[in-house]
Amino acid sequence: MAPIFHKHPRLRGNDYTRGAYFVTICAYRRGDIFGRIMGAGSNARMELNDAGLIVLDRWNAIPEHHPGTRLDQLQIMPDHLHAILVLNGPGSTQGVDATGALDERRARPNGPAPGSLGAIIAAFKSVTTKRINAALGQPGGTIWHHGYYERAIRRQGGEYGRIAQYITENPANWR
Repeated sequence: MAPIFHKHPRLRGNDYTRGAYFVTICAYRRGDIFGRIMGAGSNARMELNDAGLIVLDRWNAIPEHHPGTRLDQLQIMPDHLHAILVLNGPGSTQGVDATGALDERRARPNGPAPGSLGAIIAAFKSVTTKRINAALGQPGGTIWHHGYYERAIRRQGGEYGRIAQYITENPANWR
């Protein structure tokens, strides 16, 4: 069987360490593993189960581990999450020389740059997978779908507000 190759959706050369991003991360096979929607319409709300509470806890801990990151909107759904992350650049000088340029000797040869959106999402998915699997007693279980979706939020035109509203209203629009 031939290996499966995934197209890398990130733009080469784009700086994913700064800016506001609308992020969607899906559960593996879109399984309803984070809780359930209670109520309907404008009264709908997400009721998190133990896995959902782990996701919430680890999401809220992102700024502790990634200085320069600000969390904005978050909505955990049964099978995915939507959020807005604001990145103000790397919080440390690790991998950066005195001029502010990336020191190629200390840079990672593969994978996302430290402090980038990709590094933050990868760390979040890793820690939540480990903790959810431990809580469910299923070592090695797959929690997250491969990759994630992101959109850089433009400052003009009210896009930020529309995305924040979409995230907030997501439970009311559930299936």
